[in-house]
Amino acid sequence: MADTLLRTIHEHIEAVAGAPAGVLVHHVVAEPPVATMGDFASNIALVAASHFKKKPFELAQEIAEKLASDEFFAEVMVAAPGFINVRLGESALENALGQTHHGFKKNATGKYARVEFISANPTGPLHIGNARGGPLGDTIANVLAKNGYTVLREYIDNDRGNQVLEFGKSIVGTGSQYQGTYVQDLKRKVGKVGDARQAGERAVKLMLEEIMADCRAMGITFDCVVHESELQKQAPAILKELEQRKLLKKQDGAVWFSPPGGDDLKAVVQKSDGSYLYFTADVVYHREKFQSGYDLVVDVLGANTSGHVPKLEALTTIYGFDPEKFKILLYQFVRVKRGNEIVKMSKRAGNFVTAREVLDEVGKDAFRFFMLLHDPNTHMDFDLELAKAKTKENPVYYVQYAAVRCKSILKKIQKSKFKNQNSKIKIANDKERQLALAIVQLPDLIQEIGESLTVHRLAHYALNVAGLFHL
Repeated sequence: MADTLLRTIHEHIEAVAGAPAGVLVHHVVAEPPVATMGDFASNIALVAASHFKKKPFELAQEIAEKLASDEFFAEVMVAAPGFINVRLGESALENALGQTHHGFKKNATGKYARVEFISANPTGPLHIGNARGGPLGDTIANVLAKNGYTVLREYIDNDRGNQVLEFGKSIVGTGSQYQGTYVQDLKRKVGKVGDARQAGERAVKLMLEEIMADCRAMGITFDCVVHESELQKQAPAILKELEQRKLLKKQDGAVWFSPPGGDDLKAVVQKSDGSYLYFTADVVYHREKFQSGYDLVVDVLGANTSGHVPKLEALTTIYGFDPEKFKILLYQFVRVKRGNEIVKMSKRAGNFVTAREVLDEVGKDAFRFFMLLHDPNTHMDFDLELAKAKTKENPVYYVQYAAVRCKSILKKIQKSKFKNQNSKIKIANDKERQLALAIVQLPDLIQEIGESLTVHRLAHYALNVAGLFHL
């Protein structure tokens, strides 16, 4: 059997179609929109019709007739305008189930990926909005590792800029931009300092330690924490390099990044007072990323940074990195609810809900799962009461209960001294068939998500399998 079930289905259909390789590139096998249409649908007749100079439906009928004698399929059907729908034979499904293991096809073995995520401002506790990027980024890294990548998890510490000075002013009492009891806590920890800048620099170090502790509570550890202060030390040399390549221009005393391609790519990299901006560090850091020899670079960013996306993408051309290997995933706002009531702020943070508060209330598993339930491109409501409920309405409890039942069955098997070395898998009924069909698709799903980075599909897959198990 080929490395995945989908690849096997591809091979069976392509063997009888007889289409050239150039046509087969566009052959797709996927689940049909309605379960009654079969287990899988193929578009081979649609993409090969012009080559054979036939109508798609006519070609689909010819291919279906040949597939009908293939024992791999129990049923072959044709649907307008030319799809071929197939239902797997029981022996084919049983064999596929027997070959499905927790080890997946590592098609990216020998390749390297780096994933940056969270990278919250260290001027306050990690809030629930930034924290959404944690489970997203970490799960992306996990999926890439399952596909064979060696993965570097990285975090950018924004420990420079005017925000640090304003943070320091709030701590020493000469400013009020940052509110909440955490500011008073930091004032005691920072102690006596010379000025607001020094207070801010000490405070952001303390906040970074707290943020890293919050990340560990989410089950996340980083391989690399890069400080903006270190990146800015390299800025003069990098800007000089860009100036020599005529990618900078001066305007109103400031220095602008100005590559060809339009105004949306332009950004200030040095202010008239000589100070650098956050995007300056972005340029320095992405230059290093793109020239580091990695095969894939992933940035997981909040949607509020969407304006930076075209600028970051422009850096791939400047530094000779394949733009197809640079992926940017944006995630939207998170609102915390307690039943029907919106939770707007915490006493400690002042004007937002912290990740730690939610973690302490619902636990790591519920926190991660709820953050993965929704497409990151959509706003989400995190319902604290639902996340704690011991009912089937709570998706985390529903999946965990299925896992507990599975473990219970396995323990009973072990206690019964059941010998399974020579046993054969036998699907007894339609419910078992549905569950088996879902299980054998996991390797394909992991491979697809490794390319699309749509990790929210994993949570929905888990819910589907749990539902089929509970039938």
